[in-house]
Amino acid sequence: MVIVPSVDVRFGHVAYRGVQIRFSPSELAERYVEDGAQQLHLVDRDNAERGDPANLGLLAAIARRARVPCRLAGGISSVPFAREALDAGFSGVLFSSAVFGNDELLKEIAPLGRAAIVEIEAREGGSPREGHWLAPRGGDATLVEVATGRGALAAARAAVVAGVTDLYVIDLGAEGALGGPALELLEAIRSSLGGLARGIRFHTGGGIASADDVRALAGWGVASAVVGRAFLEGRLTLAEALAAAR
Repeated sequence: MVIVPSVDVRFGHVAYRGVQIRFSPSELAERYVEDGAQQLHLVDRDNAERGDPANLGLLAAIARRARVPCRLAGGISSVPFAREALDAGFSGVLFSSAVFGNDELLKEIAPLGRAAIVEIEAREGGSPREGHWLAPRGGDATLVEVATGRGALAAARAAVVAGVTDLYVIDLGAEGALGGPALELLEAIRSSLGGLARGIRFHTGGGIASADDVRALAGWGVASAVVGRAFLEGRLTLAEALAAAR
């Protein structure tokens, strides 16, 4: 399993609510690489929150200088935009769950192969019977409206049937509170896919707070795990996470 440190950027600065950061985005990315990161997860918060890719140039420059693969996230729901990002130097792009607002988009995403990761951004329903439902955190507003509330398991199946090979699974209920990894949701999706899960690479992030969390994800078989806040708050070091991922 690959540990992928996250660098979230808003208005050109590292953005983690409640955490004081003394590094610029470029300095933080360089620090992670020097400490052994094999990949970086670069997030444009302005694009996710306001539909403004204001940080794309800054993040692309980081990606070109980083010496490790860097993937871009943050409210992406356009295939042409994703192709531009790949041309700008990113190794991969994470598509917002907003893309489930139009299943035809999934067929356009699939030819990007391993460079395209589709997010299953989900919240738990009001009862066990409801399960998890999509709650996109950015993307085209019309797509977001249609996708919101769609069942997470059905969405994952639709993506895989369309030819998508990589899914990024995140339980939004545990993300901000560092409430632990999305193991329950990951298992529910893999089980619901049955034989379709063979060949699918699962990625996750949010909620990871300890080496035990990392070990649990590695044991489950996650391809990569994104960690951001836990590193910045000092709850977990990159060295500890890398050791636990082995």
